Amino acid sequence: MMFRSTAAALILALASASGVGAQDRRAPASDPERAAPWQDPGRWRQLRLGMTQSEVLQILGEPGKVTRYYAFERWEYPDALGQRVNFDERSRLSVWGAYAR
Repeated sequence: MMFRSTAAALILALASASGVGAQDRRAPASDPERAAPWQDPGRWRQLRLGMTQSEVLQILGEPGKVTRYYAFERWEYPDALGQRVNFDERSRLSVWGAYAR
């Protein structure tokens, strides 16, 4: 019986440390005050061809993933499954949207 209670306590401790059963503290997309800037469709409408990376960063916030290719750089919000922006070789905004290529 001692073994079972010790094992149960260990399992609970590990689950607690790993966050299993913990509430998700991220803001829901419907809460505009706490949502990430890129989640606001109005922010995407502010983008203009030729913007600098700094300007895009101010509008959309930090990307979830950045990939550099030979002739362009892609920022993905929040990752490969979300929205994307591409910058040309001069680091100017060239394409954006759900499937920017």
